[in-house]
Amino acid sequence: MQYRYANADTSQDVPYPDTRQFVAALRAQTPPEYQYYITDAFENIVLYDNKAFSATYVQTPDKKYKVTLTVQARKMKADGSGNETPMPLADYIDIGVFSGSKGHEKPLYLKKEKITQERQTFDIIVDQLPTRAGIDPINKLIDRIPDDNTIDVTKP
Repeated sequence: MQYRYANADTSQDVPYPDTRQFVAALRAQTPPEYQYYITDAFENIVLYDNKAFSATYVQTPDKKYKVTLTVQARKMKADGSGNETPMPLADYIDIGVFSGSKGHEKPLYLKKEKITQERQTFDIIVDQLPTRAGIDPINKLIDRIPDDNTIDVTKP
């Protein structure tokens, strides 16, 4: 509301926002557990190396499907010269399970999970036969090799 009536045609000194005010406004509305993301997205150069290692399913007695998904997540901070330093993980990253053919998949499960280890395994129950699963499956994060974020779900 502070900048709502800013008008370039007036001769008055009107306060115009810049990125610092934008980031401050985001921080003011962001819960403490997500503040890291504001820093990563606007103040640092952060790269991810996310990968789906394996995804299998078994049908449960109640005709649902239990998907076991193993993923890897790595996080690096780059400086202006391209030097990279590993960063600790405590990030909320999308984990997803999909059905349908590649390119025409529909989500059966898509939820942000807190990733705290380089390799984690998730057990996910879905209502339909799963075909693909992965970490950051919609590629919201800056990833070195985004094509390896999802993998076909197979029956063991």
